[in-house]
Amino acid sequence: MVSRPEHLTAENAARFQDQSVVDRYQFRLPYPPETFSILLELIVDYPQTVLDIGTGLGDLARHLVQFVDHVDAIDLSSPMTRKGRTLQNGHHPNLRWTTGALEQVKLRPPYSLITAGDSLQWMDWDVVLPRLSEACSPNGILALVSRQEILPSAWKDGLRTLIGQYATDHVALAFDLVGELEQRHLFQKVGERETAPVTYTAELEDYIASFHSGSSLSLDRMPAADAAAFDQGIRDLVAPWTENNQLQLQRTARIIWGKPQSPNHQN
Repeated sequence: MVSRPEHLTAENAARFQDQSVVDRYQFRLPYPPETFSILLELIVDYPQTVLDIGTGLGDLARHLVQFVDHVDAIDLSSPMTRKGRTLQNGHHPNLRWTTGALEQVKLRPPYSLITAGDSLQWMDWDVVLPRLSEACSPNGILALVSRQEILPSAWKDGLRTLIGQYATDHVALAFDLVGELEQRHLFQKVGERETAPVTYTAELEDYIASFHSGSSLSLDRMPAADAAAFDQGIRDLVAPWTENNQLQLQRTARIIWGKPQSPNHQN
């Protein structure tokens, strides 16, 4: 079996508690509206109760709560959940925030849908997936949601070079989470969809800030000179696509869903 990618450590996951990361998380790509239509279509069982794991600022949870009976939103980072409560729908009466490690916190099943927005890779799969399997309703589904940006090839190659030069931890450029889970008999894929591309306008400085919303480029961990050089590198890279300090960007979201499993009790 392939070993777990070396950058997926508890130490690197803890960087999402850095205040600089929390402050810049809001500048990440927004989910296309179609994302939520797809997720809602996956719900079969009633009551329509959702568990959002590694919720961050609640970008999935705060939107879904408008359309379902209840959402539990869990994240290890108290600065994330604290800020998430202040955002739109953060105080919705049917949204319950929990701060703590998913491996340990109390769950309140059954859940007809469990969502993970670019978060499951950081968790202890051997503990979490069996817990999620037990927490699912009879037709409950785990949906892995990832935001994706569509960029010109020259821009994409330049980004890869810059990130590789300034990242403060090892970055896996090609990582197949679903494949890793399937090898371990922890997940059975059922389906996959990608939303249609959506164009949106981003302020240049907000776009640059978004790169510091993850573990690899946390400003709490980067030398100030490196952070300044990285930011200037992004400005220079995207200059041909910048107009009035704004960028026209395209985004999609990919949703892969299936059944979480325990290796000893496969479906």
